[in-house]
Amino acid sequence: MAHSSFLNTLWLTIALFTGTAVAADQTVTLIATRDASIYHGLPGSDTLADGSGPYLWTSVTAEGLVRRALLKFDLSAIPAGAVVRQVTLTLWESRSRGDHNIALHRLLANWGEGPANAGGSGAGAPAASGDSTWSHRIYPGTPWNTPGGEFDPVASAVQLVGSADASYSWSGALPAGGGAAPRIVIDVQSWVNAPTGNHGWIMIGNETTPQNAKRFESRNSGFDVRKPQLTLVYSEPVVVAEGDVPLPAWALVMLASMLIASGWRRFR
Repeated sequence: MAHSSFLNTLWLTIALFTGTAVAADQTVTLIATRDASIYHGLPGSDTLADGSGPYLWTSVTAEGLVRRALLKFDLSAIPAGAVVRQVTLTLWESRSRGDHNIALHRLLANWGEGPANAGGSGAGAPAASGDSTWSHRIYPGTPWNTPGGEFDPVASAVQLVGSADASYSWSGALPAGGGAAPRIVIDVQSWVNAPTGNHGWIMIGNETTPQNAKRFESRNSGFDVRKPQLTLVYSEPVVVAEGDVPLPAWALVMLASMLIASGWRRFR
């Protein structure tokens, strides 16, 4: 017990002399601040939109209409310099036709969430000013460089999505023993470090098979608990107290040696 008490005192003393403090991990859950659906595959569908409706749509209808969903979160609540340790995106699926993978891809360009509201049909609505569509990231004046969205071709996360009336999550965490970070964590960390690069994700399902449509609740859902949520675990940056000057390395070694020698004599 005395030995443990001595070690605790040692580390506390070093922390006080260096002017550093290590904060405990923080957890925050955010609701999407922007989301939309875009459409393709039928005559005129490239200018359909759904920026203000209660649902997000992916995959393909029986008629061959392809849908993709876009979503973004405001990360300004995360302090600059924070280390993102775990990321979990959760959506509520309220309608389903077949189990298949839904992939998240990091978007590379800004896009709009306009007033178009397609309701519950999943067929889209005529785009209005500010909407995102398959052809335009901000309708009608700013087209995508690549129709269907400008995004990283390598998925950030993939999740098998099955039956409806259930929540599904895309997640990743820093390995406890070190190693490569999951791409979904890298995405969020890059947005914390450089907020102007935060354009969110695009959700892409199975687009090769008809009649496999999926419907998720959007941020305009009437049920708060079903809105898209992003849960983050992060560590705040090391704090140096104002006016403190951390000791150089040689002084820390000397201090630690003196404390250890004194402590060993006292507690042995």
